Amino acid sequence: MISFNTRRGGGNRLDFANHNGFTLAEVLVTLGIIGVVSAMTVPTLVQNYQRKSYVTQLHKVYNELGQACERYVSDNGYVSLRESRLINNQAEVARFVTTYFKVTKDCGNRYYDSNGNKCYPKTFRSLDGTNESDVSRGQCMKVVTIASGAALCFDSGNIEDVSSGEDTNGDGVVDENDKVNSSNHFNEYDRNAIVMQVETDINGPQGPNITGRDIFTMDVRSDCMVYDADWTKDSTIDTTHAWPTGIGKIIEDGWEMNY
Repeated sequence: MISFNTRRGGGNRLDFANHNGFTLAEVLVTLGIIGVVSAMTVPTLVQNYQRKSYVTQLHKVYNELGQACERYVSDNGYVSLRESRLINNQAEVARFVTTYFKVTKDCGNRYYDSNGNKCYPKTFRSLDGTNESDVSRGQCMKVVTIASGAALCFDSGNIEDVSSGEDTNGDGVVDENDKVNSSNHFNEYDRNAIVMQVETDINGPQGPNITGRDIFTMDVRSDCMVYDADWTKDSTIDTTHAWPTGIGKIIEDGWEMNY
């Protein structure tokens, strides 16, 4: 307790004799507790921040892709992508990419090569760290890096039709007119058909280069909807997979990375 003593001649002076401060031991114990709490909480906060950062970058690419598709359809007077010339047309895919994205590096059709065209890292890793894929020889119809720093690999399947075994054109009859594409299920009658598949490393060659963290694949329907064609309500994340994973889980969870 601090007291005031009155001295002869006027004026007061502070008396610290009865003041009880913290001892060195108390200070050290307090600092130790703060350190333990920080060690327990800070890593979780950092991990959550990193997940949100990945999702933000992915969402940006997702939106850019959808908007580019809609502009392409509108500018060319198409009703949908199924009327476009993208299918099995590398030159048209390249035109679509260079016209509707701000390309900062054009890697041709290769992920990575020895000539300095390194839009992608050389390897992808699985979420659990047990597997690694060498993608240095990977290729697509068009590979670029865009202004956000994301690497994009565009593919549009060939138009080699095979029998679907289902009434895909909706005429009430299962016959030879019900066709799907052998590689990407393209069907000129199906508004939900996949027209294009895009793989992305949302931060290019920078780490962590882990599928499901910064490496994903997205499907583009003929109506320009960007989605994950393989994801269902019963799907789970494959943590051993070392190749671009779909975005279905993230979309299902309201654009959260809960894994």
